[in-house]
Amino acid sequence: MPTISVTHLFNAPINEVFEAVINADKYPYVSRLIHVERIRPASAKEKDGVGTMREVELGVMWFKEEFVSFDRPKRVDYKILEARPYFEHQIGSFCFKKRGTMTEVTWSSTFRVPSVWQPRLVSKLSGWVAKAAFKSTLMVLDNKLQASRSLTRIK
Repeated sequence: MPTISVTHLFNAPINEVFEAVINADKYPYVSRLIHVERIRPASAKEKDGVGTMREVELGVMWFKEEFVSFDRPKRVDYKILEARPYFEHQIGSFCFKKRGTMTEVTWSSTFRVPSVWQPRLVSKLSGWVAKAAFKSTLMVLDNKLQASRSLTRIK
């Protein structure tokens, strides 16, 4: 299964970036094309952690994911349980690294789109589309975080 990966540098501390990316309450409507909703918390005491389940819409794609590993504020691994259009998912990860006053986020995913027609071409195209969606999502989240930080400083 191919793995895709994108990296984006946020101009914010790691804890704020972690919340912006992982906490579905922070930016449930990331943009017109991106929506994230927590449908099951990790536990009665913790919203986010191992067992958290989210529904995610990225453009025409929809999927239900579950957090399978959770190491605040460094890493979250997830597994996609259902998807439309259908694809086979092995694992996805968000990795957060402090870079001075900034935070580097790497979003990776290992998946395969089953196809009887030109499987290599379908794999290459789906990887390209997923990378573009991932990069766009991280950039929009960064813009939302920067806008909320600006409002906080103005008050």
